[in-house]
Amino acid sequence: SSAFGASNGVVDCLMNDWKCKLSSLFFGVFGIVIALMKDVPDAAGDRTFNIRSFSVRVGQKRVFGMMKNLLTALFGGVGVALLQLSAMSPTSIATIRRATVGLGCLGASWSVYSEARNVDAENSKQVYNYYMHLWTLFYLSYLVMPLVK
Repeated sequence: SSAFGASNGVVDCLMNDWKCKLSSLFFGVFGIVIALMKDVPDAAGDRTFNIRSFSVRVGQKRVFGMMKNLLTALFGGVGVALLQLSAMSPTSIATIRRATVGLGCLGASWSVYSEARNVDAENSKQVYNYYMHLWTLFYLSYLVMPLVK
């Protein structure tokens, strides 16, 4: 598989390898969530300096809620898909790896949602701590990606 081995390039990988496409989509969406979530605690400063960031235009609470829901759905969808895929795996070790990562994704989905419950989107410190939690999940996702192959 070109996503985990030799390749003729990124475009070749994206055009011919479903694992590459899906992992790129996953991390692309996750990257958008992180980028938009980063602006949430900065909205007051953006308003002061007349910077029309997405959080200023749409509102901190709406952006926070949308990004939390998007990431919850992303992890939940990937978790369910991996559990289904694990049932079709060619070997028992692949079944175990995919099911484990699928359950981990469902746990991450729950974590994204539950950690956000006590966060006030207008409290910079609380949003920053939540944002750092999302970075932890981002790096953990990269760490477990090879187990899905």
